[in-house]
Amino acid sequence: MAKSSPPAEPVGMARAYLVLRSSGRWSDVFRLSPPVEVVIGRASSNQIVIRDQQASRHHAKIFWTDSTWVLSDLGSVNGTFLNQNRIEDHQVLRDGDTIQVGGCEITFSSQIPGLSHPVDGPVQSVSNSDDQMTLEIDAGTITERRRHSAYLSGELNLVSKPKPPVGMGVNASGSRDTGSIASDASHRLLQLAFQLARSDEAAKVIELVLDDLSQCIRFDSAGLYLAQGKATESARAEIALVSTRQSGSRSYRRPPESLTSAVASPEADAILARNVLGDPEVAIENSHGELDVESVILAPLRDRHGQHRGMIHLTTAAGNPPLNLGDLEYVVAVGEILTASLVNLADRRKLAKSLRKTKQQVKDLQRRLGDKVRILGNSEPMQELVEKVGLAAPTSATVLVRGESGVGKELVAAAIHHASDRSEGPLICMNCAALSPTLLESELFGHEKGAFTGATERTCGKFELADGGTLMLDEIGEMDLDIQAKFLRVLEGHPFERVGGQEAIRANVRVVAATNRDLRQMVQENKFRQDLYYRLHVVELVIPPLRKRGRDCLLIAEHFLQQFNHQMGRKITGFTEEATQKLLSYQWPGNVRELRNVIERAVVLNTKSVIELSDLTLAPVLGGSSDQVAMSGLSSPEISLAELEKRHIDRVLQYTDGNKSRAASILGIERSTLDRKLKRYQQEDT
Repeated sequence: MAKSSPPAEPVGMARAYLVLRSSGRWSDVFRLSPPVEVVIGRASSNQIVIRDQQASRHHAKIFWTDSTWVLSDLGSVNGTFLNQNRIEDHQVLRDGDTIQVGGCEITFSSQIPGLSHPVDGPVQSVSNSDDQMTLEIDAGTITERRRHSAYLSGELNLVSKPKPPVGMGVNASGSRDTGSIASDASHRLLQLAFQLARSDEAAKVIELVLDDLSQCIRFDSAGLYLAQGKATESARAEIALVSTRQSGSRSYRRPPESLTSAVASPEADAILARNVLGDPEVAIENSHGELDVESVILAPLRDRHGQHRGMIHLTTAAGNPPLNLGDLEYVVAVGEILTASLVNLADRRKLAKSLRKTKQQVKDLQRRLGDKVRILGNSEPMQELVEKVGLAAPTSATVLVRGESGVGKELVAAAIHHASDRSEGPLICMNCAALSPTLLESELFGHEKGAFTGATERTCGKFELADGGTLMLDEIGEMDLDIQAKFLRVLEGHPFERVGGQEAIRANVRVVAATNRDLRQMVQENKFRQDLYYRLHVVELVIPPLRKRGRDCLLIAEHFLQQFNHQMGRKITGFTEEATQKLLSYQWPGNVRELRNVIERAVVLNTKSVIELSDLTLAPVLGGSSDQVAMSGLSSPEISLAELEKRHIDRVLQYTDGNKSRAASILGIERSTLDRKLKRYQQEDT
């Protein structure tokens, strides 16, 4: 059936192209150049070889006559078709005509596929400066295009026997063996992949690739290009020449922009061009003004996302064996391996940079954390405490930390953790008094999805999260008796289950428990399990209250002053003599926490260069005269510490007219802690 569109005019020019289409994609391009006569068929001696059983050995020919190209059938069995019509005699070819030979379609065209401009017309000469030394594809055939190599896909089925790579694939008789070549090439590709995997520098990888190509393929010059920077929506990444190879005195020349742009497009494949001698459209003249390139391979480098990463460019000169399909397959395979290696190197560089940054951040955090977990104090009680921490930390013993609220029990637990062999593991802290018994069990041991209302997903407990590290449980005395039993089993090395689960879970956790209550007395009152008390009471560390640490108060106050100066951008130099005496004489019922709050408040509200007495907001109960203390009834040596705390809280509440938030701030404790203490006092009174 003839085409419905009007026929185009005959191509009245010497330079034209046959574009072979196979399986619905461009497979090769053959340049027509008079007076050469092109024979098409199955015979390997033909200029265009069709591997199709429907094609005859010498099926058809195209020749130049009367300034036109003419198609003629050579007596083929199945006939030659032009635009789907079988020809009986010579037919003049027009631009865009389609020739069918067997199962192969060939388009007669005045333009090379992939180039945005037609071939006919003047060609601008390009000088041979160092910046413009370019590729050379001369007159004739881009015979094959490849996206992926059959060497790597396992589907090697070469249309024509490739010439063997240098020193490979030649049998005893000296002839070439395709199977041997494929096996040798696959072996070399495997070796190359291992070599590139062991390289940690892009420059070394590139040199290894060019070394391999020079050993396996006979070329005259080679260039390797890599993308610089990232591509944008409006422009491709710049492609820079990074390395070259050449044989003899022949210099390397870049490919023209038309070809590099075509290869860089997303849909472009690798190109093999043969018989291209003298074609100015696809070659750059050498220093003698000659277009001396006989064949070219131009293979794009694309990552797994299809991003253009560069290209490999090989050429051979006139008079030397041309590059062939086997060479194209090998170059494409090398390109895929090279691209994967370069991407991996880039990823490794990013990971290494990220790791260096993370390590620096860890060091900074450790330094900051070291400042926070540093136990300050020169008093004798604190020196004894530091010595005991140093002895207990390297062991795996459970530690019970006791002391009043605000003395720094969590700080001591952190010091134990960071001085132990678990310092690289997690430090998980939890307040047992802040949750109800049900929620406390869930927080400690985790829960399964649907274990209770609101349990919408599986959640790991603190024991699982602290695996390999330390779990610090504050206010252990507030733990419910039922949970104490399960907690004891875990401490003794037994597995546990999540709430609502049946899976047995083990965790390697060191427990540091803290409390401000007298656990021994709680055991006597049946409020704390005796067996758990003895299990926790392996090593006991008692932190002295701030009022018993002498001039440590001034040391800690100076530390907090410098800390808040740095955080708030202040330049307060110190304390007046009256403020110093006030700090020393005050009894600090809220201990270090209260001191910290007092110094922070003084820095925030201070516009002077020093902290004066008026800047210190202290509760008047234990900071007044001896007469006031005596009147409060707190000076009697017969009063217990718990009763002393209770009376002091009452006085502070009276001072704040019942404002619990302000009272908690003065006491240096959390509002929730104050509420819990008041609730306990109420229960004890009833």
